Amino acid sequence: MTIYKRLLTLTLIIATTIVAAVADNGINSPYSRYGLGILADQNMGVNRQMGGLGYALRSGSYINLLNPASFAAADTLTMLFEAGFSLQNVNFKEGNVQKNAKNGSFDYLAMQFRAGRNIGISIGFLPYSNVGYSFATTTKEGGKESTSNYNGEGGIYQPYIGVGWSPVKDLSVGLMMSYMYGDISHTIYNDFTESNITDMQRQYLLNVRSYKIDLGAQYTTTLANKHKITFGATYSLGHNLNADAIKIEKYTLSDTTKINGTFKLPHSIGLGTLYNYNDNWKVGLDYTFQDWSEAGFFGYDKGVSRSKFSIGAEYSPNNQLTRNIFKKMNYRMGAYYAQPYTEIQGQEGCEEYGISAGFSLPIINRINNRSILHVSGQVIRMEPKSSGLIAETYLRLNIGITFNESWFMKIRVR
Repeated sequence: MTIYKRLLTLTLIIATTIVAAVADNGINSPYSRYGLGILADQNMGVNRQMGGLGYALRSGSYINLLNPASFAAADTLTMLFEAGFSLQNVNFKEGNVQKNAKNGSFDYLAMQFRAGRNIGISIGFLPYSNVGYSFATTTKEGGKESTSNYNGEGGIYQPYIGVGWSPVKDLSVGLMMSYMYGDISHTIYNDFTESNITDMQRQYLLNVRSYKIDLGAQYTTTLANKHKITFGATYSLGHNLNADAIKIEKYTLSDTTKINGTFKLPHSIGLGTLYNYNDNWKVGLDYTFQDWSEAGFFGYDKGVSRSKFSIGAEYSPNNQLTRNIFKKMNYRMGAYYAQPYTEIQGQEGCEEYGISAGFSLPIINRINNRSILHVSGQVIRMEPKSSGLIAETYLRLNIGITFNESWFMKIRVR
C-alpha cells in the first residue's frame, strides 16, 4: 500500500470520527425520557443482519464488538476499518391516533488490526444510549387549561480500545475499555392559558464522565469433519457512574437542586453459541442478562433486571472464483426479544421485538476486492406492557462498509 493511500485512509478515519462525535443520534422516542435513554447495543453491520447475534462470532474479515475475544481473529496482514449509519421511519400509535417520523444517524466507527502473534487490537467510537423526543399534552382541571411541553436531547458515548489474545489454539480471551461521556437534558414547560397563573419550567440535567470494562472469551471445538461449534461468554463490570445531576425549577425564581440518583451501569452477562458447517452455514443463539435493579434515574423512575434473546443464521456460498455476484455474497437473518430496563411512571415498560435480514456484498475494483458492503433491513416493535402507553414500530435500513487494507504486507523485491 502506498504512502498516499495510507494518508488518505487516515484522513478518512479522522474525518469520520469528527462526524460521529457531532452527528444526530437519530432517536425520536418518548421512551428515551426514561433511564439513560434508549440503549444502543454494540451492533456492527453483521450483528444487525443476524438479530444482534455476536457472542460466539469471530472473523478476520469483519469486526465484532459484542465479544472482545473476537479481536484475536484479526488477519495478520490487513487493517479493517468499519463505519455504519442507518435511516428509519417510526410509527407512533396510541389508541386510534397514529403519527410517523423519519430520521437518520451515524451509528459506529471502528478499526481492527493485528498487533502481534495471536493478538488483535480494536479502536473505535459508538454510542451507549441516545435521548431525543419532543411532544406536548393538554389537560383541563377546575376549568383551567394547561399545556405541558416535553423535550429531551443528548446521550452517552463510548470511545473504546480493546485487545483480544489467543493463548492456545481454539481459545481466545479479550478486554475492552471504554471512556463514557455525555450530557442528557430533559425539559418540562407548563404553559397556562390563564393570564394570572405563572408558567413553570422544570429541567433535569445529567453529566457523565466515567468508564466501562468488558471481558470476553471464546472457545471453538470440532464436532466432526466440517462441523464446528463456538461458545462465547462476556461480562461487563457494573459500577456507580458518579454522575452529576441537577434539577432546575423556574417559577417566580430559579431554584437548583442536586439529584442524589443512583446512576449506575449494570453488571451484565452474555452467553452465546454458534454452529458452523464448512463455513457455508452458521446458526447461533445469544442470551444477555443486565442487572439494572439497583439503578435509579432523576428521582422519578428506577431500573429493573433485563433479559435479551437473539437468534441468527448465515449462508455463505464461498465461491470467490465465479463471476456470479450472488454467489460471492453472504446472506444473513435473525430475530431478538428484549425486556425493558426501566419502569415507566411506576409501571412496566416496553417489551422490544425485532427481525432482520440482509446481505454482505464484496466491493470489487482494480485496487482492492476484499472490502465489504453490509446492507440490512430491520422491523422493530416497542410494545407497552401497561395500558395507556404508546406503541412504536420502526422500519430501519442499516448500511455499513468494511474497508480491508493491506497495511502490513511485505513486498519482496528480487
